[in-house]
Amino acid sequence: MEHEQTPEPETIEAYVPGMANGRNFMARLCRVGDGPWTIDVVHVEGLAPLAGNGQSWSTRDEAAQAAEHMVAALAH
Repeated sequence: MEHEQTPEPETIEAYVPGMANGRNFMARLCRVGDGPWTIDVVHVEGLAPLAGNGQSWSTRDEAAQAAEHMVAALAH
């Protein structure tokens, strides 16, 4: 009898551009299967990339807004 393997959940990546405090950025958001969205990395113009903070959001828009807030917080 053969064992059927459950396929691995698909990882979805979304690249979201934005601007905060005059800085252009590109956030890479990730989602595994039907799970929550996380921020993988945020590339900010003229700065080193920011790593995600380990939080997750139920929608892509919420995660994109959180990435914008991360960039905006750099000015403070």
